[in-house]
Amino acid sequence: MDPVAVMRAARTVRDELGGMPGEPPAELRARLDPLLAGEGAQPSGPLAEAVVALVSQYGPAWERLCQLLGQDALPPEEPPAASTGPLGRVPSGPGAAERAASVIGRLTGAFRRRRRQGEGSGARRASPLPLIEAPAEVVAGWGAEVEVGLTTETAGAAPYGGQEPVELDIQIVAEGFEAPGGWRVRLRADAASPYPRAKVGLVATAQEQPVTARQIQVVHAVRGQVVGFGVRALAVLDSPGLLGRDNAPHPVAGTRVRIAEAGQAPDVTAVVVHGDRPGRLWWTYQSPHFVTPDQAEVCELGMRASEFGRGLAEQSLPLEEVGSRVAARIPPGFWELLNAVAGRIAPRRPSVLFLSQEPHVPWDLAVLQHPFDRSLPGFLNCQAVTGRWPLGGNRPELPPPARAGRRGMAVVYGGPHPHPLVSAFGARQVSPALGEVLALLGDPPDVVHFATGGPAPESLGRGMGGGAFVFLDEPGDCQPFLLAGACAAVAPFRPVGDGLVEEFHRRALAGEPPAEVLRSLRCVAPATAPAYQFFGNPWLTLERDQPAA
Repeated sequence: MDPVAVMRAARTVRDELGGMPGEPPAELRARLDPLLAGEGAQPSGPLAEAVVALVSQYGPAWERLCQLLGQDALPPEEPPAASTGPLGRVPSGPGAAERAASVIGRLTGAFRRRRRQGEGSGARRASPLPLIEAPAEVVAGWGAEVEVGLTTETAGAAPYGGQEPVELDIQIVAEGFEAPGGWRVRLRADAASPYPRAKVGLVATAQEQPVTARQIQVVHAVRGQVVGFGVRALAVLDSPGLLGRDNAPHPVAGTRVRIAEAGQAPDVTAVVVHGDRPGRLWWTYQSPHFVTPDQAEVCELGMRASEFGRGLAEQSLPLEEVGSRVAARIPPGFWELLNAVAGRIAPRRPSVLFLSQEPHVPWDLAVLQHPFDRSLPGFLNCQAVTGRWPLGGNRPELPPPARAGRRGMAVVYGGPHPHPLVSAFGARQVSPALGEVLALLGDPPDVVHFATGGPAPESLGRGMGGGAFVFLDEPGDCQPFLLAGACAAVAPFRPVGDGLVEEFHRRALAGEPPAEVLRSLRCVAPATAPAYQFFGNPWLTLERDQPAA
């Protein structure tokens, strides 16, 4: 990779950000500018690596960077962790570029190992890609025919692994469009039609600007379980006289559709994607218990999602006040579906999964106006078994894993005495020195615990091999761990003082679902414990013998 070419291409990407869809361009520009300003003052190689680490987290910008550099300019074996959601963190401060370069290298190696393992089993080749066939340009007021479904890079294997025919539901979200025939289609995948597709008519609505960047997003689900996601950018023009200026179709970014992996679906899945304006989110729902509405609901935060989330985390508000503010932003359709599901499955508690492009707002802290169980705190994550999972890029895969291993534990801790997890569970204690932590994450045990006072974990998760369960004592960004292959993660939304760690690990290692363990622990220590968030499948369990990928 030529560092000079990378920096030159990154400047072009920075200048073109205003025409790209979604909320992140302004945030990407704010983080990219300091790196570009460092050219000439810092070593060019590590600086270019840091730029790649940053841009790779925003799908349209990453694809534009690759286009400018050519297909061979970046490692062709490893597509980036592209995301149309908000950006993860990039190391900053003295030596940041060197740390980023080291981490990116380790991440690439881990992904290559995971890919080789997947290809060895044949599962990777059998996973189709989301299909979104659409023109690069459409005119406001005119109809546009969009084809959705499944496609593949490899002929042969059926996407459902030879099982019985599968009914695939595809939900379409497209701000600035109308769908006269509806926003959802159902396709049948079987031996005769392993890669089905269907045409949907969309009409672009009137707009204020001559050219507006829009995007079409699709959510693939089987029996209420989300198994894939795709997004495609296009331009909406206010006049047919502008046609022909952008004829090149934009590529589809997103997660492979893993039909064969569809297992027990959460009782309610809320899919949260970015709109075309900062602070606007669109919500759609999936459930195995009900047919859910096909039209997305809008959520207006009134500010960028990152600002809204940081404000909740940094203000010294009681958790109940935080929960009330979050609940007020959740669309009414979510509460209607949750209440209906809770009534149908009672006395069992509902499980809820948030698949979200934005990682900042603690939706699981929302306070219910009418709790299902009035003997428990009114937080959603006490009333229901909740989980969260990033959405938008080609990693992490969908659906979230339902099983993980529980052999071996490491605790990152630099105290003068052994950490309590060493004696309680035989954990291997690892120094928080950067080199030792990176070595650990390159080939981690099944459970990795970052104790209080350890290094900034969000910058280290990028070196992780696949499959570990991660627990953070202090607030941190779990998304890089999940992008790097972690099966699940736990971290507090803001600092907590409750000593729940040993009890959590004892019960989770004994076979209880970690999400349910956290839910029950939040209820017995409600002062700050509800701030603990679970990132993963609500049904995930840790098992002695982890099944092969």
